Amino acid sequence: MLFCFISLAEDPSKSYVKLRDFVLVKLCQGLPCFSREKLMQGFNEDMAVEAQQKFKINKQHARRVYEILRLLVTDMSDAEQYRSYRLDIKRRLISPYKKKQRDLAKMRKCLRPEELTNQMNQIEISMQHEQLEESFQELVEDYRRIIERLAQE
Repeated sequence: MLFCFISLAEDPSKSYVKLRDFVLVKLCQGLPCFSREKLMQGFNEDMAVEAQQKFKINKQHARRVYEILRLLVTDMSDAEQYRSYRLDIKRRLISPYKKKQRDLAKMRKCLRPEELTNQMNQIEISMQHEQLEESFQELVEDYRRIIERLAQE
């Protein structure tokens, strides 16, 4: 049986995102590519492809499904597993900051020194680390709520 779930939202609310995550996790948790062993190996293209083929889920949503299911199977009392999970999530969260750094490198070539200083002041490394940690904690808290809802079902 092929089930297709299509829901589009240009700028979804937090509640909508949580509901969508819950539904997509519920759909994907039985797929072979989301087995415990494969989840512990990290996100891969097979997960995105299978989720897309079976349920028409795009790659970004498949990645969120992976992150939620990975949290479900990660033993948080095991320091190595927790560290691996945390780094995996932060790699995705840091990509906008890396883009800013690439943009800044391009700006160095064409901006005057005073303009460059102004741009560099907007990108403070310590602030980025704080924002990254805050984003990670919020995300994990949201994911835990979804896992709790799954357990109630």
